[in-house]
Amino acid sequence: MKILKDFYFYPWTSPQDNNANTVFIDGHVPTLVDPGHSHLFGNIAEAMLRDRVDAGRVRLLLFTHGHPDHVEATDRFDDAVLRAIGKAEYRYMQGEGRDLFLGTGIQPPSKPFQILLNEGELKLGQKTFLVIPTPGHSPGSVCLYYQKEKVLISGDTVFYLGVGRTDLPGGDLPQLAESVAMLAKLHIEYLIPGHGEMMKGRKAIEKNFQMILSEFF
Repeated sequence: MKILKDFYFYPWTSPQDNNANTVFIDGHVPTLVDPGHSHLFGNIAEAMLRDRVDAGRVRLLLFTHGHPDHVEATDRFDDAVLRAIGKAEYRYMQGEGRDLFLGTGIQPPSKPFQILLNEGELKLGQKTFLVIPTPGHSPGSVCLYYQKEKVLISGDTVFYLGVGRTDLPGGDLPQLAESVAMLAKLHIEYLIPGHGEMMKGRKAIEKNFQMILSEFF
């Protein structure tokens, strides 16, 4: 569903299968954030078509982190599509992150990540995002902040009424607490998480952060 000009949100709502939410950012560099599991991606592609968006237009796949439910569908796209992930997360996927794939019976991605993200600005055509490292759920998790519209794509760092788990390999609760506290300082009007529902409105989002920081940490 379209939430802003050039921004589309595809929440995963099936209770039978775990899968990530997906975000499509249109424009000069059509970008898909966290395409999810390979065998479930057809559902995302169909939802995009209902919005008159063809997944074949995607030119960049961007991953908030390297867990299978966010990354596996990368191999559904051909080599002409670029792939971007946090630099620290790329290193993680050579070790513990790779083991997580294999331990769940899923083959790690076969196609390479050509872009390794560092903290700072990321320009997608005329749009400028801020890449924010947010370790905790995984060592190299990143969030994307679009300051113009006050949009935060938070991956599995922070959700509505919750945070990402830290009991998987590479998880670190103190680091997650620091990451959430840092994000809470941003002016956010749209919080788009990796799972669960999207939040709108600065006051509601601030209350969500306050609750999380007091109840979880």
